[in-house]
Amino acid sequence: MNTNLKNNIISQEHWQQANRNLMAKTIAELMHEELLKPVPSFEDEMGYTVFILETGIENIVYHFRGQERMMDYWHIDKDSISKTENGEKTSFVDVAAFFLEMQSVFDLDPYTIARYTEELLHTLYCDALILAKGVMSSKDLTTADYQTVEHNMTGHPWVIVNKSRLGFSPRDLKTFAPEAEENLKVIWLASHKSRSAFQSLEHINREEFYRSEIGNTLYKDFQQKLIEEGKLVEDYHFIPVHPWQWEHKLQIHFAGDIANELLIQLGEGEDIYSPQQSIRTLFNVDHPKKRYLKTAVSILSTGNIRGLSPKQMKIAPSITDWVKGLIKDDTYLENKGTIFLGEEASIAYLHPQYGAIASVPYQYNEFLGALWRESAENYLTEEEQMVTMASLLYVDDNGIPLVQAFAEKAGMSIKEWISSYLDAYLTPLLHIYYTHSLCVTPHGENIMVVLKNGVPQRIVIKDFVDDIVLTTEAREKLPAHLADGLIQSSNKENIPLFILLGVFDAFFRYLSNILHTYSNFQEETFWTLVHECIESYKADNSHLQERYKKYDLYVPTFKRFYINSLRLKNNGYSENKAFAIPRKDGALPNPLYQIANKNSVAVL
Repeated sequence: MNTNLKNNIISQEHWQQANRNLMAKTIAELMHEELLKPVPSFEDEMGYTVFILETGIENIVYHFRGQERMMDYWHIDKDSISKTENGEKTSFVDVAAFFLEMQSVFDLDPYTIARYTEELLHTLYCDALILAKGVMSSKDLTTADYQTVEHNMTGHPWVIVNKSRLGFSPRDLKTFAPEAEENLKVIWLASHKSRSAFQSLEHINREEFYRSEIGNTLYKDFQQKLIEEGKLVEDYHFIPVHPWQWEHKLQIHFAGDIANELLIQLGEGEDIYSPQQSIRTLFNVDHPKKRYLKTAVSILSTGNIRGLSPKQMKIAPSITDWVKGLIKDDTYLENKGTIFLGEEASIAYLHPQYGAIASVPYQYNEFLGALWRESAENYLTEEEQMVTMASLLYVDDNGIPLVQAFAEKAGMSIKEWISSYLDAYLTPLLHIYYTHSLCVTPHGENIMVVLKNGVPQRIVIKDFVDDIVLTTEAREKLPAHLADGLIQSSNKENIPLFILLGVFDAFFRYLSNILHTYSNFQEETFWTLVHECIESYKADNSHLQERYKKYDLYVPTFKRFYINSLRLKNNGYSENKAFAIPRKDGALPNPLYQIANKNSVAVL
């Protein structure tokens, strides 16, 4: 590990660079969400629009330039951002100071701006540490293993405060953050069955499951420890917990149950785990084909406190069973090689006091639990490489996107590579939606792309249990015992927002901009390929015409997703009773509609 990262030392250079990077992102995202409204001044000789942005303080003005993209998005030239105060221009950028200067414009109360500043400072700190660590070249990443790629990602592209991680200290960051590239071991607890519930797929034997996850010898040791303390082994489940959660949450919040031996600390596990981008999901380094482990880590990160919902834990394996049952005979998905990573077992422990409070804020019920998900390693051949789809937004310090590097590795043009990628990624999503009426959350962190010699082959879908949404058609197929655990689509306009928002706005908006900006691959060409991919799927599946009309991807506009405004508006830091969900509203121009109509006009 880089010495600076290990010692948490931040240089002035890295701090300023982190601020400038985040400032460009802030401007782009808040313009996209219509919260920031700079005034265009003129167009320069390079085709950039130069903007003036007045703040809530009379003598402070910002200048920057940007290029317009589809979906009301602007690529901001980060090096062009400057601030003028009392007539004196400076190139130093301070994002936290910017929000303070915009307090009256954004109408932020003192509590909101203080909390948001806290998230900004944590994010900047982490960004600066990543810069201190050093940025891998895109070419090197094309030959890296999955964990190396995962540890070199820089966070959610949409969320401004994407690494706030409130609750982590600098020591915690260098121990548990994915970019620190440090491994960990989990702590195993015995949990009395009167408080905890274990769920699994029907074919899983609980005893064999625990032996495989803990290790046969250590499992026997844990059993012996219970016996020596005068307990009946059959009265207890076993729960793995993240060491941070044990140290910072469980020992205090569950002190009564620990004292009464309803929770018993058994000891550290033997297997070594690597934290993924979500931090609370762990990859088994010692045994890559063993299950991913998802644990509660109650830090505030990207808008919510990252515990584990007992309600979701209760039904996770059943949802896996149901979804896999729906698609098991689907030859289209089989031919595409699409993989759904099943959530095979789970356990939740209910707190005796918090659990008894009516409408308690969600985080107080989510301190203790675990989820086991299949490992994608079981589905890969020796010739295949897998990367998180989030990595396709990666651009190295030389301005080379990872997509471009993969295309060069494959000996393909970027156009050919994107066509292969869309066939591997977008067509299965269309099929899942139009044939099975299911909406998964297909953003970059929830999808893995499987490649062979740099060429996209297929996708792996994970975390679909938590975020799955049902249309009316799917709801009719749903078993009664799962009815309360899944979200019914609220698309009253019959617009498939999970693709328009979850794919187009949340991912393609960034990917098309990166290729346009750094690889000279025109944005319009990218969206033409998307249009052709969709039309090709529709032509091959003409029997679904009724659903294509009902759930039309070619609407002129669709709703905006105000993901950053969630924190800045409407008491964004109030103690929510439920998981915070950003507002959907307004109208965003649909690039598919624009491309299709342009093409039809051209044909005429």
